[in-house]
Amino acid sequence: MADALKWGILATGSIARQFAGGLLKSKTGTLVSVGSRSVETAKEFTDKFGGKPLGSYQEVLDDPEVEAVYIATPHHLHYDWTIKAAEAGKAILCEKPFTLNAIEAQRALNEVRKHKVFFMEAFMYRCHPQTLKVKELLDAGAIGKVQVVQSEFGFAAGRDWTNFRADGALGGGGLMDVGTYCVSFSRLIVGEEPTRAFYAAEITDKGYDATGSGALAFPGGASAHFGTGVHVSLRNDVTIYGTEGRIHIPGPWKCGGGKVSVERYGKDTEFFEFGSTNDELYAIEADTVAEFIDHKECPYMTLEDTLNNMRTLDMLRQSAGLKFAAEQTATP
Repeated sequence: MADALKWGILATGSIARQFAGGLLKSKTGTLVSVGSRSVETAKEFTDKFGGKPLGSYQEVLDDPEVEAVYIATPHHLHYDWTIKAAEAGKAILCEKPFTLNAIEAQRALNEVRKHKVFFMEAFMYRCHPQTLKVKELLDAGAIGKVQVVQSEFGFAAGRDWTNFRADGALGGGGLMDVGTYCVSFSRLIVGEEPTRAFYAAEITDKGYDATGSGALAFPGGASAHFGTGVHVSLRNDVTIYGTEGRIHIPGPWKCGGGKVSVERYGKDTEFFEFGSTNDELYAIEADTVAEFIDHKECPYMTLEDTLNNMRTLDMLRQSAGLKFAAEQTATP
């Protein structure tokens, strides 16, 4: 465990700003440098959040003060910068999706293991007390055997959106952005890896999935169903149905937005709430990295978990005929 951890951030977009806001609330983390393709952009970022502004991502990795890096670049750049960060000996927190496919994930994680650095995919909800409580309840049999998981995560960006998430060549679309949360959560809740996966999507002329619905079948008989998209406003919640009850989570991704309800059939519904601000959510994530840095991975989101999530996303994309020009192929 590290009592203090000095961070560098690669990129200056919205998610980088949210993490930097979390570092300001963190018990362990301090932002020391930020890299951007433009030093002016980096300076505008550091004027608000602190740290040194740098005109490239590599300069962050070359900074001897930096102990851990947050890779907040577009999806298709995660693979290269994870490997470079591992080679530089930095602890790594990488935005989701980790890579564009499981082959890339396996190659990058091989380098992480080779250089013996910490790595975690940045599913911040996995570190939050709300998620840990839900998993604790399920493991204790609060609603019996899990049978069905229903989840949604989608937002309505305009159809003229120029963000990289609206570029199929770069891994854009709902599934590889917010949809990854639904897949990750479903696998966590069921506690197995799916044997079958299907994704029905509206694929635009730019090659990305604008909206879609997916289904996962697990070997123990449970199933998961999810809706996602970058052009559709969804409820953004989760309901878990078991043989003896159900759990509803109104704010599973940002871990806020209402009370979690636990309904055991024939008994009074119980409620609990671990709501937090956005800054507190990302502060918890940063502090979790510090807590487990000596273990080289976090038990809430292990390397194998990341790899299996990518394998599931591959299955879903294959069923929909969704391919990305930027992704690497061939055997690991």
